[in-house]
Amino acid sequence: MKINRDWHEKHRMPENATFEQRVHWHLEHQKNCNCRPIPAKLKEEMKKKGLI
Repeated sequence: MKINRDWHEKHRMPENATFEQRVHWHLEHQKNCNCRPIPAKLKEEMKKKGLI
């Protein structure tokens, strides 16, 4: 998997990110970089809340 270094440098995960911030960051990350998938635990919570 290839990392989009430029995107990562410009889009840091906020410190102590809320659930909503984490979801937003990971969804944008998925659109812009293929270095890793959404973490399983977060993905499970997103499914429970009907976000994916």
